[in-house]
Amino acid sequence: MTVVKVKAGACGFVTRIRANKVNKREVRIEIESDCESVDDLGFILQEVGPLGMKDIISKGTNENKVFHAAAEKLPHSACPVSVAILKACEVELGLNVPSPVSIEFECDSEDQLLS
Repeated sequence: MTVVKVKAGACGFVTRIRANKVNKREVRIEIESDCESVDDLGFILQEVGPLGMKDIISKGTNENKVFHAAAEKLPHSACPVSVAILKACEVELGLNVPSPVSIEFECDSEDQLLS
């Protein structure tokens, strides 16, 4: 099992994603979140059933079941949860290694002075 914890940012919500390998090509997702919309996304993904490799690595957002469901349920397109779901799936299926991912904002001194 691969477990990923997501601290989404300004909303303050924390999400825990569990990716469980069903077989060598499929993974099942479980989600626990402080965010009701993310919980709904987890419910949809459980109803969809196991995600196959094509579901995980497909490039188009319309072809990717995670991005498609996220577009329906998440109120913010920039929410990092959908990417975290895919990263957890990749690691669980051995398509990637568990490595930290981050988004950090940097300000130069002029921007800070204008605030």
